[in-house]
Amino acid sequence: MREKEQLEYLFLDLEWNQVPETTGLVGREAIQIGVVAANTEIQKIKTFSKAIRLSDPNLFNEKTEIVTHTPITNIMQGKEENVVLTEFAKHFPEYHFLVVWNRETYDLFLRDMRKNGILIKRHKPVFLQEVLSVITGNENDPIGFEKALTCAGIKYTRNYLHYAKHDVNYLYQLYYQCFQQYNSVTAEEKCFANETTRKLHTENCRYVKDMAVERKSIVPKSTIFKGYTVCKCCGKSQSWKQLEWEFGNKEQNKKYRDDLKQLPLTETNIEKICKWFQLSYSITSDIVFVRTAFSRWIVYLQKDKVKKLLHENYRICKSQYLKKQKMKCIEGYHKQKLPSENFFEVIQYIKYHDAGNVKRMSKKSRLEKLLEMVDMELKMKNTGEKDYGYDNMPELRRTNIG
Repeated sequence: MREKEQLEYLFLDLEWNQVPETTGLVGREAIQIGVVAANTEIQKIKTFSKAIRLSDPNLFNEKTEIVTHTPITNIMQGKEENVVLTEFAKHFPEYHFLVVWNRETYDLFLRDMRKNGILIKRHKPVFLQEVLSVITGNENDPIGFEKALTCAGIKYTRNYLHYAKHDVNYLYQLYYQCFQQYNSVTAEEKCFANETTRKLHTENCRYVKDMAVERKSIVPKSTIFKGYTVCKCCGKSQSWKQLEWEFGNKEQNKKYRDDLKQLPLTETNIEKICKWFQLSYSITSDIVFVRTAFSRWIVYLQKDKVKKLLHENYRICKSQYLKKQKMKCIEGYHKQKLPSENFFEVIQYIKYHDAGNVKRMSKKSRLEKLLEMVDMELKMKNTGEKDYGYDNMPELRRTNIG
């Protein structure tokens, strides 16, 4: 019962066989299912993966073996579709959000569940490909799954792609990372939600004026990750774009990175660098305050060079936390060894330093995880209340990305 209450997210991937000379759902049959279940903090609870036997081996498409690395002999060793989906429904009777890569996967899932008479509880589908297309400003050219993993910096094994057991884990990592980043950089930004159409609108959207009061609510922009879609009218504006993904080839990306390293540190160029690493920031005088999903940093500049780096003491006791509101700017921070005087390289260091901490946390004991998660949640709550730990500096001008 406790596990059932905690289950919030279901990440789902299906691999299928398409009968030759057919398109769409007609002639399409699932051959693999992969599932990751997560709680409200998007932490994994359990996984599920099965091979699904084809109803008729004569319908097998040779291209399926090339794409999924699975020969027909392996597929026919799986269980029947009805057995697998019934087992799936038993393991995951309820969930609030069903995250899939695209609508093709979702449509196949719904069709097969209904075909086998398996009840589907009410939930909110999230099409991650569509979400990423909006928040990266690439809605006119939907991004591919492998390209998304590359842009997000998620490590993957190419030979494991198009294998449901592995793809669903990549899908989980992609959602978790992009949601945390987007939630961080839009912490102060709100939008309007139409609870009837489940569409999101910016405050300047023409449809907001005509929206009935009882249907309208103010929500964080990160609600785009919660089963809402962005209005086609205001979705074309750059206000939704927050993740700076480069869609060029590796040579183009390398050149762009090299160019960023050489830029003089104007506010515009600082913004470009922080957006490249998908980090939130604020500037005052020759100081840059950087916030990751894990902690906060202070970077001191002098003539286009970094002269000092401070890192937040994220391990604090309760009494220290209660005093945090009254701290001066640099209290609660320690001096960090400077990896470079180049601002780009320092921001790169910050990015992967905190990413490493998150990875190490996953290997700690259950108690340590709980204690540090509580601390991180308190920080995020503190952020949500617009307290950046810099309130004793009235001259600070906060600059929003976007």
